[in-house]
Amino acid sequence: MSDKKKLYRSSEDRWIAGVLGGISAYFDWNSTLVRILYIILMFTPGVGLVAILAYIVMIAIIPAENAPVSFFNQLRSTYKNQDSSKKSRKVIHGVEEEDVNHDKKRG
Repeated sequence: MSDKKKLYRSSEDRWIAGVLGGISAYFDWNSTLVRILYIILMFTPGVGLVAILAYIVMIAIIPAENAPVSFFNQLRSTYKNQDSSKKSRKVIHGVEEEDVNHDKKRG
């Protein structure tokens, strides 16, 4: 089973971000039918806000068709690679400071 399907945001069958086009391609459904069902779900009282938020989350989580990883994984790897122990501190000696009253201090 090396021919596994993966869920991607569609780059060809898209209106906003390709989420619904990618879902329809993954399940081999008609993309127009998926969009109509999503619009009905979006205007259903009590579920509409959840549907909109879910769409925004799917934009961040599902990778684009031509992208290697999703936006969320790119952001996570960016912060994961920043190691604070590798950063060096610089100490400056012999600096003069000026106080608000313009009195010089030696540091």
